[in-house]
Amino acid sequence: MSNIDNTALFKLSYGLFVLTAADESKNSGCIINTALQVTQNPLRIAICVNKTNYTHDLIAKSGLFTVSILDQTAPFAVFERFGFCSGRDTDKFAGFEDYALAENSLPYLTKYANAFISAKVIEQVD
Repeated sequence: MSNIDNTALFKLSYGLFVLTAADESKNSGCIINTALQVTQNPLRIAICVNKTNYTHDLIAKSGLFTVSILDQTAPFAVFERFGFCSGRDTDKFAGFEDYALAENSLPYLTKYANAFISAKVIEQVD
């Protein structure tokens, strides 16, 4: 990516995150509670996502994901939308306006988030 803002990593701490991914026809996302910086050079983060989540399948297929780092103002509705239903059955972005697309064409939250990180999978550990 051409414009990397490493200060987003300073916002990364224990908390809750919206993990997003997509295929050719659909954006999806889920709530995760594990995202951490692994190394500074090379710049690496690690995330954990349940293998039964639809978002996991999209990431496995595309190799791309975005993590929105939720702030304390995130209302329960965000957790309902991204945590209480499956993207297999629901379009989680239908009627949701608080997002934009990052350089990797994946959605990130424009409200209720301190920062977002777009990433490419370089290794997967089961």
